[in-house]
Amino acid sequence: MKIQIIIEPTFSKQWPKLRIRLNDTDWFNDFCKPNEGKHFVLTMYPEEINLQDSNAISIKHYDKSRNDTIVDKEGNIEKDRAIILKSISFNDLKVPEVILYKQRFFPDWPDQPFYTTNNLYFGYNGEYFYNFKKDVNKMYYENLIQKELQVNINNKKIMTLPSGEEIESFEFTGKLVSGSEKENITLDELYNIVNKNENKIKFRNRI
Repeated sequence: MKIQIIIEPTFSKQWPKLRIRLNDTDWFNDFCKPNEGKHFVLTMYPEEINLQDSNAISIKHYDKSRNDTIVDKEGNIEKDRAIILKSISFNDLKVPEVILYKQRFFPDWPDQPFYTTNNLYFGYNGEYFYNFKKDVNKMYYENLIQKELQVNINNKKIMTLPSGEEIESFEFTGKLVSGSEKENITLDELYNIVNKNENKIKFRNRI
C-alpha cells in the first residue's frame, strides 16, 4: 500500500518539528523542511499484512514556543512556525478535503479546548488523527458519499411535501431527499454515478 502525506511547513526562527506515526510506528520525526517545492512530502509503503481493519495516522507538531510566533508593533503575525496539512492519499486516491477537516486536532497549548475540528493549519503544538480502513478502495467511495452529504448539508434547501408541509432537504445523488432520510446506495451504484459525472465533464471540455 502507498500512503502519501503532503504538508506545507512555515518558517519563523526555525522549521517546525513534526512526527508522523502509523499505528505504533514512527515514519518521520524531525524538523519539517520542504523537500518538493514549498511542500514536505512523505510517502510510506506499509506492508498490508501489518495493517489492521482499522488504522490510525497521527501528525504531531511539537517543540514550538510562544517566541516562535513573530509579530509586528500592532500585534499582527509576520512569521509563524506551523504545519499545514495539504493532503492525505492512499494508493494515489486523495481523501476529500471536507473529510480531512472533520478529523480532530488535539492542541497541546495553554487555554485551548480539548480538541478542534475544521482546521488544517496546526499553529499550536498538538496532534491530528486520521483513522482509515485496510480496504482503502472501499473507504474511498465511502468518503465520496460522506463528502457529498457534508457539502449538501451545508447547502440545505426547503422541500415541499405533497401534504404542503415544508421540510429541510438536501441534494444527494442528483435528487432532493429529506434531511432525516437515509439514502441506500451500493458502492457499484456510486461508482457508476461518479463515472457518469466524470464523462459529462470530459465531454464538456471537448466542446
